[in-house]
Amino acid sequence: MDDVKQPQWPQSLPGFKPAVLAYYSACENLAFRLLEIIAANLGMPADYLNRDFKPSHTSFLRMNYYPVCPTPEFPAGLDKPSYGHLGINHHTDAGAVTVLLQDDQAGLEVYRGKQWHLVETRSDALVINIGDIVQVWSNDLYHAPLHRVRANAKAERFSVPFFFNPAYQSDYAPLPTMVDNKKPARYRAINWGEFRALRAGGDYADSGEEVQISHYRTTQ
Repeated sequence: MDDVKQPQWPQSLPGFKPAVLAYYSACENLAFRLLEIIAANLGMPADYLNRDFKPSHTSFLRMNYYPVCPTPEFPAGLDKPSYGHLGINHHTDAGAVTVLLQDDQAGLEVYRGKQWHLVETRSDALVINIGDIVQVWSNDLYHAPLHRVRANAKAERFSVPFFFNPAYQSDYAPLPTMVDNKKPARYRAINWGEFRALRAGGDYADSGEEVQISHYRTTQ
């Protein structure tokens, strides 16, 4: 792997790299514990889903900075802002689990009951979010929540999400315990590497439609 693909650690902050690596490791350990709980809740052996994450996975840590925005706008529904800006438009997380650390500036909102609800911050807690993969595993028993981030006209905001994602070669589909004659599989098998490439192509490269798990749905 060449140097371009390696993290670029700031030389002027010698304590930054060990702090980030330690936090990544803590999030990884927590995510594996949550993965076992999810598997057990879906009627599978606790270690069943580890096969897609061990010996390697494609998880990553992101450090978000939201500067002060002079024109924040919070559309009531699912429309995009017409005159101002959001911090991040509404979306679901593509992976399995997200572990989110926030500062004291509330900005995360979750869409439920056709309304946006602000997630208040707590200094002693992390926010845990399930993603599209859990929705597929559960055959729609659990739904990946639609969420967005508000912009702020008065204060900057920082957040650190850890996205727990399987290996690229992993295929995921509704688990056997979630499928029967009354509730057939609602999704065909999805390859994570393919899905991420198509999603990134539509999201970042603007090269076609941003793929969603709905594109793999087999039945309503």
